[in-house]
Amino acid sequence: MSLINLLNPELASRIQFRLYCYRFLLVYIVIGVFSLILEFVTFRGLDELGLPSLAANVVGVALGIYFAYFMNVRFNFKVPRAKRNRALGYFVIISGGSFAVNYIFKGQLLARGWDPEVSRFIVAGVLFYAAYLFHRRFSFSDRKLVGVAIYANGVEDVKGIFEKIGTCPDFIHVDLIDETFGAGKAESPQTYRLETIRAYWPQKKIHAHIMSRTPSKWISEIAPHVDAIIVHADIDEPLDDALEGISKLNRQAGLCVAMRDSLEMIKACRAEVDMLMILSIPEPGRSGQAFDMNALNWVAEINDWPQRAHFDFCVDGGINESIVGLLNVEQVVSGSSVLNADDPKRQIMRLQTSSNYERV
Repeated sequence: MSLINLLNPELASRIQFRLYCYRFLLVYIVIGVFSLILEFVTFRGLDELGLPSLAANVVGVALGIYFAYFMNVRFNFKVPRAKRNRALGYFVIISGGSFAVNYIFKGQLLARGWDPEVSRFIVAGVLFYAAYLFHRRFSFSDRKLVGVAIYANGVEDVKGIFEKIGTCPDFIHVDLIDETFGAGKAESPQTYRLETIRAYWPQKKIHAHIMSRTPSKWISEIAPHVDAIIVHADIDEPLDDALEGISKLNRQAGLCVAMRDSLEMIKACRAEVDMLMILSIPEPGRSGQAFDMNALNWVAEINDWPQRAHFDFCVDGGINESIVGLLNVEQVVSGSSVLNADDPKRQIMRLQTSSNYERV
């Protein structure tokens, strides 16, 4: 048994996640060393050609920064193409700031008779880790909250799922499907399973996704065991009443729209919602389906709404390590991608970081 496994499960999960995220720090440092070498070679070459020292220095630094950015994007971090311009902007700002600090401290060493290149290497080494933290936070940041889906129907092995994923997920997403939804589920929802799920993950948020045309039948019963309750836009009851009823129980009120529905349903809702979720699969209620790429258009449209800042945005259905980086949302839900993975905990970490730390 490893030392990490002897720790509190929540603390162990955090340590594992940190180790996962920082495991490419070494690659970042190696790339940084080569970028410094490129900077020095460029500076010396341009200086010998007679270019003013300031201009030669600027060109060398710019070339070194771009080299470091390109190599990190290509070999170290996974950055979606749509976000690479933003990443480059942050990278230049942070690296430029790091160089400015470096220049000040290097000047102090030069005044004491140190060699210019040795001074640059030493100060850069001291600043490397701080720059790395800033780059992880801004240049290559795409951290998402990941929930693992569990059905309240049937006899899904909650204990077995806990043994697979531990406390790695950010929240647990429970799908409750009844006969009114037409999802082809023979088993009736077993609401006591929510209490069992809460017992296994007492420190995690529990989201209940009610897949029913009459959600009021379930809301009061499950509210004591969950933190958020999500209902569909297409129900046979007044939608505003359902959402307001959830809020009155001091639970987060969530609204779900499926690909077979219309975004107009959401726009027509007058009640306050804490969460908006897109069900990005063709057939709601069945696990293992492929992601519907049309959902990307919905995500882009919703992100442009004036009220976007007032709710959390979640996508559920067909999420895997290839899809997650395309989604500009705060939360994602995955079932089969995690539970059927060879290493479920590592798969959760891939989704949390949008595969920025591994090539897809």
